[in-house]
Amino acid sequence: MRTSAKIVTALSVTGLALAAGSAFTGAGLVNAAGPSQFVGGTVNQTVTGATLTNLQYGFTDGTKTAVNKVTLTFAPGAEGKTVNVSLAGGATPAAFSCTAIDIDGLSICDAATGTSQSDVDGASVTVADAV
Repeated sequence: MRTSAKIVTALSVTGLALAAGSAFTGAGLVNAAGPSQFVGGTVNQTVTGATLTNLQYGFTDGTKTAVNKVTLTFAPGAEGKTVNVSLAGGATPAAFSCTAIDIDGLSICDAATGTSQSDVDGASVTVADAV
């Protein structure tokens, strides 16, 4: 092959690699969130006594502003420990009772029957050894 043909081939391969790479950099990005996603705002979380890997809120209303359940997932090693959750925000705080952390690292915290807490902007999670 001649030198000019080699250069053209090399440039073509480079161009294809760049085009292919840029085609994948934005994969999976959308401009709208699904109904189960939180968009905008912030919720501050404080955790002591264990490593929290996930916190998910359960809601009583379609607008997803009234929290009546908090599902917590912890890193391995926290099994059997007790959990206390308090939420910040809203005019009327709800009292949550939580299950001990199970072997899968889950603790479910439910608000008292018929209650919820609106306009939540923070969560405090405390984990202690079982008594």
